[in-house]
Amino acid sequence: MVVETKNNRPVFLRRLASNDFDNLFDYLQNLSAETKKRFGPHMFDPQSIVEFYKYPDIHRGYVAHDIETKKIIAYSIIRIGYLEHDKARLQSYGLTLDNKTDCTFAPSVADLWQSCGVGNKMFHFILSDLKTNRINRIILWGGVQVDNDKAVNYYKKNDFRILGQFTYNGENYDMILDISGIHSR
Repeated sequence: MVVETKNNRPVFLRRLASNDFDNLFDYLQNLSAETKKRFGPHMFDPQSIVEFYKYPDIHRGYVAHDIETKKIIAYSIIRIGYLEHDKARLQSYGLTLDNKTDCTFAPSVADLWQSCGVGNKMFHFILSDLKTNRINRIILWGGVQVDNDKAVNYYKKNDFRILGQFTYNGENYDMILDISGIHSR
């Protein structure tokens, strides 16, 4: 799907394919230290990427790439279900978790493309895909760091709600989105 960003650049959104792995590795290597610090569902080396996507029924990757350069400019991961090590904490908020209708979400956008709308366009592309696959809730992967105002506001703008706060490498919010009542924008 082709979309246009706020800076009038055409971007192609789609699911990650195995022939994207080299381009994905380049994307990950070019993220700033600050962005890398905030995104970490898998290691950034080629072998880890291959291993991570060994089970496509569990992990789904999504990419946005600049039509001019063909480079990946945004990358998001959906994990069907929830992370087992987060289970007790998530249940402490009163959630009844479901590995078939819940998913875990980890987005990233290249530093030079942040704040141009590509993350929002990509999120709604993913949201549409999740709805067709009968996913009802999105849980943030590892939460969001409390001091990352830009990301917290992004999630709130997209109807995520804060469940609670926890400490892991700093203070973080657990956030969730019930997508069963959300209409794609």
